[in-house]
Amino acid sequence: MAREKFLLCKLFSVLLLGGTIAVGGAQEAAGAAAQVVDLGAMHGDSDSRVTGINADGVMVGAYYTPVDGSIAVRWNADGTVAPLTAPGHHMTEALAINAKGFIAGSAYDDISVRRPVLWRKDGSFTELSSPERYGYSEATAINSGGVVAGTVTSGSPAILRAARWDASGVLTLLPLAPGDSRSAATAINDAGVIVGTSGDQAVRWEPDGTVVRLAPLPGGNRSAAEGVNNAGIVVGGSGAHPVRWDADGTATALPPLRPEDPVGGAKAINDSGVITGSSGIGGGHHSAVAWDARDVVTDLGALPRHDQSTGTAINSRGVVAGYSEQTSVHGRHAARWTAPNKATDLSRSFPGHEYAEASAINARGQVIGESLMPDATLHPVTWTRSGTITDLSPDSNTRYANAINARGVIVGTDTAKHRAIRWEPDGTITMLKEPEHHNHHSRAAGINDSGVIVGSASALRGSTQPTRWDPDGTPGLLPLLPGDAGGSAAAIDSHGVIVGSSGPRNDISQHAVRWDLDGKVTELPGLPGEKNTTAVALNERGEVVGYSGLHPVRWSPDGRVTALSLPEGAHHGEASGISATGVVSGWSESGVVGQALRWDPDGTLTVLPALPGGRRTKANGTNARGDIVGSSENGGGQLHAVRWPATGSAEAQPVIR
Repeated sequence: MAREKFLLCKLFSVLLLGGTIAVGGAQEAAGAAAQVVDLGAMHGDSDSRVTGINADGVMVGAYYTPVDGSIAVRWNADGTVAPLTAPGHHMTEALAINAKGFIAGSAYDDISVRRPVLWRKDGSFTELSSPERYGYSEATAINSGGVVAGTVTSGSPAILRAARWDASGVLTLLPLAPGDSRSAATAINDAGVIVGTSGDQAVRWEPDGTVVRLAPLPGGNRSAAEGVNNAGIVVGGSGAHPVRWDADGTATALPPLRPEDPVGGAKAINDSGVITGSSGIGGGHHSAVAWDARDVVTDLGALPRHDQSTGTAINSRGVVAGYSEQTSVHGRHAARWTAPNKATDLSRSFPGHEYAEASAINARGQVIGESLMPDATLHPVTWTRSGTITDLSPDSNTRYANAINARGVIVGTDTAKHRAIRWEPDGTITMLKEPEHHNHHSRAAGINDSGVIVGSASALRGSTQPTRWDPDGTPGLLPLLPGDAGGSAAAIDSHGVIVGSSGPRNDISQHAVRWDLDGKVTELPGLPGEKNTTAVALNERGEVVGYSGLHPVRWSPDGRVTALSLPEGAHHGEASGISATGVVSGWSESGVVGQALRWDPDGTLTVLPALPGGRRTKANGTNARGDIVGSSENGGGQLHAVRWPATGSAEAQPVIR
């Protein structure tokens, strides 16, 4: 499609710079090779949990990263950790393991639909059948005979149904209890008894498929079955209380650690009748526990410096697995208990939950962007040229930093207050005054070195309007193209020339525009046939960049549009910034992989390198000297803010912090 549009551009005498493409690493195009500097991110704790354990002590579960999401993992009996591969799939989770080492779980396929999957002891991988091509499914349990239980989406309208796969992989939908319209399966024993829920109540499916309701505790109307042993004893929850159902269906409330905090849940039971789960310990927290066959409850405790834990699985030897966490920060630690208060942290080999992206850089090398905090909230941050990171909004996660000038003045938005904001170099935050009759929502998108700010503002009813704020904060609306109803300003140069977009009401199409010093608005033409064109940045020479349709473009000072080339296979791209000499930053997408790009003034294209081990990158902006900033994954499932120094800079060398 991209090539067809490029040919169309040529047919209409629109410039197309084919350029030379340098792909991967720091390969060289016509100019010098690019290098990458890791700006890092705020440190975040790792995140993992155990969901299954067998008699040999082999455990399964998942750890989580900001880039790749969940990654299924197996902890071997010798203590080694092995991620479970799933060719052609991503976002994997291992949910159960049987005595032979077969693992049931889920993985997202090539169209990002969750599928039920099976890993064999040798690591080989199979996707189990699903009744619907686009419906959610997962395998949640597996017995020693290789029979799998799980939940699938079926029918139209789609509903969730408990399901069973026999050892040959043949799928059977389990019947619903009378009057119910949905169900889910959570556990299976070696006799083939499956438990879960039908409607809002716990049920048991016999090996012949007969469904039996398990009555909730007196006074309750909701329940869920979570585990079953080979004697047919079922455990789960009734309302907010842990419960055990005997083989005859009799329900017994399991005692809490503290009578004043009876909230909890039972997750699994072994053949000796020992149950694990959690019980409230006050303050809204809970602790991993074990109930013996006489219903005596024991507090298993948490890892050091953690205040909460949960047991999710137990084997025949009474070893409990689950997770422990400190609730004031993000991140669970997979854990194993061999005795009360004897927990082993299983998460030490997993990467921290780190995510940061740089969005702009000023002439002095100061960078702004966003980073995940230890509590997993996104905050605006700034990096010094030496790489020191500072939280710009320690008291709030609703602010965003969008642009920075040479003096270090930053502008952005407070989404909670719906207001454009400005940070002074000392960190003081000011709400920008809104134009008259346009005080519903405002956003600051750009600032020049004189302190003039541009962005947008809107009334309660009506389209967003392009807006300009004088250095003293006085706001004013910018004119629109004739016939248009709304728009926004994206960037401003030192002379006061502004670029952005203007468009009709209730229409997704946009026109790229430039506002001259006298306020006159001029349309910047898009590529032929494209209805959506936007200008996002400009330099002091009057060159403008942005996108038209799915193509990155550059406009010359006299308004001629140029389609910038994309790497082979890319289907979408945008230009994000332009330096004083005409070096353009931007990015492209090819499938799920994004690539940071640099175009030299002559149109030569360079794919900017990722951090070691990483693939996905994005370039979000550049300063006057040509330093480009953005983000890169680092091979550990983390996303870090990065800077690509200007070609020829003394700093143009690999620097990994």
